[in-house]
Amino acid sequence: MAWNLTDKQKRIVENFLSLGLLQGANTLIPVLVIPFIVRALGVEMFGKVTFAQSIVQFFTIVINYGFDYSATKEIAVYRNDKEETSRTFWGVISAKFTLFVIATAAFFLLSIGYFKIREDYLLYLSIFAINIGHVLFPTWLFQGMENMKSIAILNFIVKLIGMGLPVFLVTAPEDYLIYAAMPSAAYFAAGLFAFIYATRRYGISRPSAEEIREKRDDELRKGFPIFLNTLFAALYTVANLTILGLFKENYDVGIYSGAYKIICAIMMVTSMPIHMAIFPSIAKEMEQSPQAGWCYYKRMVFYVLLFGIAVSLCTYIASPWAVKILLGEQFMKSIPLLRLLSVIPALVIIASIFTVQGLYGLGFEKYAPYVGLCVGLSCIGLNLLWIPQLGSYGAAYAWIVAQTMEILISGSIVIWNVKKRVNNRE
Repeated sequence: MAWNLTDKQKRIVENFLSLGLLQGANTLIPVLVIPFIVRALGVEMFGKVTFAQSIVQFFTIVINYGFDYSATKEIAVYRNDKEETSRTFWGVISAKFTLFVIATAAFFLLSIGYFKIREDYLLYLSIFAINIGHVLFPTWLFQGMENMKSIAILNFIVKLIGMGLPVFLVTAPEDYLIYAAMPSAAYFAAGLFAFIYATRRYGISRPSAEEIREKRDDELRKGFPIFLNTLFAALYTVANLTILGLFKENYDVGIYSGAYKIICAIMMVTSMPIHMAIFPSIAKEMEQSPQAGWCYYKRMVFYVLLFGIAVSLCTYIASPWAVKILLGEQFMKSIPLLRLLSVIPALVIIASIFTVQGLYGLGFEKYAPYVGLCVGLSCIGLNLLWIPQLGSYGAAYAWIVAQTMEILISGSIVIWNVKKRVNNRE
């Protein structure tokens, strides 16, 4: 049967596939090399590197800010205006560089005060260097332009080479620095090329220094609510791993991180492409007609729900094979954890339709920080309460409860505000 898709639907499908390739390069390829890496590093050293990555990820959140949504929305609306696109481009790059300087200063201060960083400074520094690539890579520009195909292919090739090298270079536990540094080098290369490609592909011109400063401040203001929500969300996605590392040994962190990385890979190639591909179209529909945008949004909710359930079901069924193939016999204790966490992809996909697509896409982003703060603090409390007694299972339960809370709170806010908007118009 032939599929008669509209141009808009074809663009969404193409963007979804391209973003899936992009996120696969970022996350799935490192997971695929894990069978080789864990046999060389061992569970404990693998847990040590993963814990360091969880610390650095908070700095990455600061640098990425909320631009993947706030700047994407602006580019989507003004994509045919080269002058405004150029101002947005340089404003975001300037803002990211400013945040990178602040994050770097904070990182050095933390390295002085926190003994784990101080004792293995090169490990944390090599992982922190990935943020240079985050400054350069204008993912938000390609999302807004709804043209991810070329850059996704490029990123895939770069990551395939960069992530494949550790398979040959990491042969013993003392090679953990090589494993930690490779993603940073790969993302820097991808970011540099993407930056050059974007400026030439879209004819990006450089505005005056004053215009860049004004746009930088404007982008920081627009992205602040989203940044807060992203930061709070990290409290129930990354903080569980960080808190686990504070209470438990590297071996326990390694077992949990095995299941965690598989779940993250699944989310990055399913949830992230979905909401990044759909978000620009919802934002544009809402800009043109709130009523049409709401109808379009409801259709997307139905399809996303079905997709999320299917992803989690497949994850649960495939858990034993995924652990044996990707992680190896050393990680057999990760199987029950992975099965427990298999519900997370569905919860994250459903949550994104209410937060990213709902709160941001429908214009209710002012509520996002409050949702994130409420859920994030609740999750931290649950982690601190459950991890000392339940270990890695406590971290898993806290994550599941937090994602469920996000769905219930965000969904209620979206429905309540939409009904209020409709009643006001009547």
